[in-house]
Amino acid sequence: MTDELIMKAFESVGIPKMQTKVYLDLLKNKESSATQVSKRTRMHRANVYDTLNKLKERNLVYLSTKEGKQIFVALPTDMILNEEKDKLEKLKSAMDYIKTTYVSGQTPKVYTLEGLNAVKSILFSLLDKKSDVWIYGLAENENIINVLNDRLMHSFHIERIKKHIELKLLFYKLPIEEIKTLSSLKFTEAKLLPKTQQSKTSQITQIVYDGFVYITLWINPIYTIVIENDVIAKEYLDLYRILWDYSKKVV
Repeated sequence: MTDELIMKAFESVGIPKMQTKVYLDLLKNKESSATQVSKRTRMHRANVYDTLNKLKERNLVYLSTKEGKQIFVALPTDMILNEEKDKLEKLKSAMDYIKTTYVSGQTPKVYTLEGLNAVKSILFSLLDKKSDVWIYGLAENENIINVLNDRLMHSFHIERIKKHIELKLLFYKLPIEEIKTLSSLKFTEAKLLPKTQQSKTSQITQIVYDGFVYITLWINPIYTIVIENDVIAKEYLDLYRILWDYSKKVV
């Protein structure tokens, strides 16, 4: 490998050409004074001295005194590799921290769907991955009641039960009989939120499963906000589990 290729390799890890040139000269000629390096490299002595000090800061050059003169000696190239390994480990640690503290490498994908048919399509899409389904915020709303009780929903429950998909429902406020009917289905649990969490006029339903969050706004027209992101979905699930523990089971 030529000196030029070595310089390019060193430059790729942040070591300038001038420093590499002086470092290679020291490796070839063992211990030397700044004046000797300056003569061999044809660089100005002041520049050589400044470069040697920078190499010393990188732990690539050792400074000693011989017969009252400052002498520089090149240290093994292993120091460069060790420094780069240390940088790589720090970078890996930073990336791991980002994954656990911020939204993971995956960028949230957010979009909206419109209409009641979109809500029904979402419900059937929940059957694909066989993950537990959480539905939160069902209020006394005619549209929601229709979604939960029409023939299409009966088909949904049949397929869901066949696949052993757990459904957990957190209601704001519904007739007790409605809740009991749903709770009687296999792989289905329904609870009534505490009074402090109940809402008389809620118009929002949230569905979470396997990295997806669906927020349906029961207004005219009906809109559903879809968020595809594992970290955000997990945060919703953590909240639901807390509410679940404080909610009342209807039997």
